Amino acid sequence: MNRTDVAWRGYYAALPTPFTEAGELDLGALGDTAELFVEQGAHGLLVNGSTGEWTAQSVDERKRVAERVISAVGGRVPVLVSATSPRLDVAVELIEHAEQSGADAVLLTPAPGARLTDDELVGYYRTAFSHTGLPCWLYNYPQESNSNLSVPLISRLAEIENVVAIKQSTPDDREFYATIRAVGDELVVFGHMLSHVGLALIHAGAGGDGHFGSGMPLGTQMPAFFEHAWRGELEEARAIVDRFENLMLAVRHGSDGYNWRFGGMQASLKAVMNLQGQPGGFPRAPKLPITDPSALQAISDALRQAGLETTQRG
Repeated sequence: MNRTDVAWRGYYAALPTPFTEAGELDLGALGDTAELFVEQGAHGLLVNGSTGEWTAQSVDERKRVAERVISAVGGRVPVLVSATSPRLDVAVELIEHAEQSGADAVLLTPAPGARLTDDELVGYYRTAFSHTGLPCWLYNYPQESNSNLSVPLISRLAEIENVVAIKQSTPDDREFYATIRAVGDELVVFGHMLSHVGLALIHAGAGGDGHFGSGMPLGTQMPAFFEHAWRGELEEARAIVDRFENLMLAVRHGSDGYNWRFGGMQASLKAVMNLQGQPGGFPRAPKLPITDPSALQAISDALRQAGLETTQRG
């Protein structure tokens, strides 16, 4: 099994998990969000990644979230389920549940906090992925897992039978480009592609298949970037990149690269959604919602500058 066995490319949206103000899981809003993102043209959805606040959920809740999204999407786009957990047995349980529930693929980071050696990581992934017949994604997110999958290690992990893709979320874009060169012929490679460099890679046929983003803050424009790029409509694609980069600069400038300018990443995305009248909901404690009026006004202003309607006016 390799990249030729799947047809994954474009903009994949990592779903937020909506909670009520009291901290309850809001499955109704979750289903509405999945429907919204499909209607906006997302090429695929990711469930229970860091954007989805997997760390704040019980194992049972993570299963219910996966089931709700898979049911809401109904096969219209691929649904990928993250099984990341500090415990291997829990990761295996979530992987098996994802397959039983009809997911299209599973993703897995290194066990957060474990700081495994390369040999241990090979064993970890071989064991976890041996419990499913689904195509599997490596998920390199050292900002959260505290372990980095080096490019030589990724090449070793690509030899696992059902590994067909990697979500390369390293903060160093040079590692993303090196990953394309090392395994792009074998694996689907997603990374920071909604950018001017990503457009250049697509236009040159130099590799890189897609971009995972936190939600869809620019709505239809985010998958449209890829549609334009694939058709060679460079000016249209560049205009979307500029709007996206300006929006991210406004809401992330001065951040630590994980938490954003006015609050946590998840709370910021939910504020972006709520200001557009979408079912973002609340983050779950200890994450805090963004309630400061000046912060909400600044986010609203940035959205309007990107050409989007908001519910808040200055």
